[in-house]
Amino acid sequence: MQLKKFIPPITVVLIWTGNNIVTKLSAGAVDPGSMSFLRWLLAWIVIAPFVLPSAWRQRREIAPHLPKLAILSLLGLAMYQGLGYYAAKTMSATNIGLFISFIPLFTLGLSVVALRAWPTVTSMIGALVSLCGVIWLLSRGDPVSLRSHGIGIGEGMMLVASLAYALYNVLLRKWPVPLTNWTSLFMQVTFAVLLLLPLKLLSQPVALTPGGLMMIAYAGIGASVIVPFMWLAGTAAIGPAGMTSFTNLVPVTTALASVVFLGEELHGYHFVGGGLALMGVILTQLRPGRVEPQRPRRVESRAVDVVLQTPTHRRGESRVPDRNASEPAEKNSNEQAEKVG
Repeated sequence: MQLKKFIPPITVVLIWTGNNIVTKLSAGAVDPGSMSFLRWLLAWIVIAPFVLPSAWRQRREIAPHLPKLAILSLLGLAMYQGLGYYAAKTMSATNIGLFISFIPLFTLGLSVVALRAWPTVTSMIGALVSLCGVIWLLSRGDPVSLRSHGIGIGEGMMLVASLAYALYNVLLRKWPVPLTNWTSLFMQVTFAVLLLLPLKLLSQPVALTPGGLMMIAYAGIGASVIVPFMWLAGTAAIGPAGMTSFTNLVPVTTALASVVFLGEELHGYHFVGGGLALMGVILTQLRPGRVEPQRPRRVESRAVDVVLQTPTHRRGESRVPDRNASEPAEKNSNEQAEKVG
């Protein structure tokens, strides 16, 4: 049936929406450092039995790419997802979801610098529209107030997280790593666990409640393992462009879920700023940049939440999990990495 092909993208949107809600709920139940570490540790435990034997056999091929994989992991998994958990202490789930829509804007700008991928006029207009949305949201509808009050700590963290994930997406395209999608993801998750271990050790020891364990399980399995798998299935069914279009629904579904499950209130600046951000994303995707650098075969992201996110994982043109059934499955992998988180 034709409707079956929409199951993967809808599943991705719903899991990412739930992950934003979980991120907010975790702020009062699990230490952010512990949440970041345990999420990726669980993902590693789930993926390892399937990928570790193959990765070990390819260790000589993987070794030259370890520095790049470590940097990608730092940006897309550790920073993007980790900062999201810290930001959730002072930000609403609605705003966390809306910040995800800014990643394409940042990716577009970084692509010009790092990839010499000059955008079309439509893309530049879209970027400006999204920028207006960013300013409107950061100022809560009063741009002049930014001069005197600046932005909140949570918003600042999410800006850094979004920039980190945008750079992650750009580097995925700039650094083609000749590994399978799942091997690349597995190595990034491995580095994320190592990078976040010091943060975990410095975190306040807190007894995990059943609710906290469920949140870790959701983020570690749902957002970190199931999403990459469904992304691959979705890109094979409706193509990378179709999957990217569906991810634009995440800020909207997150806002609705926040009202229903968290009792958050939506304000006028949410509609104006969020609407401008989404409109800008749609415009930038009407015509991608003219230069299309060679893409690596990879997975995740947000996220990477993500972490990182997260989201992320889509932004700009790549996204989290991967694809290509030989070649198609592979190409899809990059676009998937841009999403996430």
